[in-house]
Amino acid sequence: MPVVKRSWRQPVLTWFRGQNQLWVEGEPDRLFSWVLDGEADWVEEERKRWNRIREQQEKRQIRPVKGETRVRVLREERDEDGSILMHVSAHQRFFYLMEEGMCEQEEINGFQLRLAEGSEGWSIAECRLAEEMDTDRSKVWSFYQPLREGEAAGTGYNRMQAVQYAETWWNGANPRYRKFTDDCTNFISQCLHAGGIPMDFSRRRDSGWWYRGSRENWSYSWTVAHSLVNWLTKGRTARARQVEDPRQLTPGDVICYDWEGDGRWQHNTIVTALDPAGMPLVNAHTVNSRHRYWDYRDSHAWTPKIRYRFFRIDAN
Repeated sequence: MPVVKRSWRQPVLTWFRGQNQLWVEGEPDRLFSWVLDGEADWVEEERKRWNRIREQQEKRQIRPVKGETRVRVLREERDEDGSILMHVSAHQRFFYLMEEGMCEQEEINGFQLRLAEGSEGWSIAECRLAEEMDTDRSKVWSFYQPLREGEAAGTGYNRMQAVQYAETWWNGANPRYRKFTDDCTNFISQCLHAGGIPMDFSRRRDSGWWYRGSRENWSYSWTVAHSLVNWLTKGRTARARQVEDPRQLTPGDVICYDWEGDGRWQHNTIVTALDPAGMPLVNAHTVNSRHRYWDYRDSHAWTPKIRYRFFRIDAN
């Protein structure tokens, strides 16, 4: 009987289906049966990441129940060597029980997968996260016309309005604002402003916290993670204060991430819920995430050197 080679799409579908099973069953080696080189650097990094996910599950004392993944193929290219490069968007939902309550988290990632054909058919030669890939549901951007200088967005900070905004736009871009390739801080700034934090206007981009909407007419603190941390530390219109423990946070507060622990802050998230143990769950952009556990041990960017900064946003 002739050997029927597996099609080149099959490894991709099996790869993401395997992640759903891995979330529940926790057997990392099963995931890599469709990989061309099991010793490749990217495979080792992915294996470590899934081991961290399993450790996180055990630490939180959760019981994984189900994983769902919807894969959207954005582009396919055939290289000169015969390999195929696929650009895909993967929307993953993971469900778990914690203290008898059902919880879920969502994440949308862009990936570049290179497929190579061997004697048994097609295998995955490489799979890399593509953070710059446009995975949002909205495709048309325009610009936001903010309040005039001197006008306030409201009185005090309405946490629920900030959270509602984060829940509405976690998987998309509000067309009133410019969308950035690295969009995490722009998203958090929008959430804070939606919660009633007035802009801190200045004529200089390295001062205050503001967005005027025309070409490059926004402060660094509005769009750059490290600059937002500096602005929050000053406690100006946001009336933010740093706390030491994530359990001191409530929905509407902000968590900042320094992946390498070198004092340069690269990522920001907003707390949108608390798990049954009272720990923060966050929403974020760049890698669009909803109700993700705050420590980000499941992230491709996580390192053992990571540092966190927790900001409590005062209501009045």
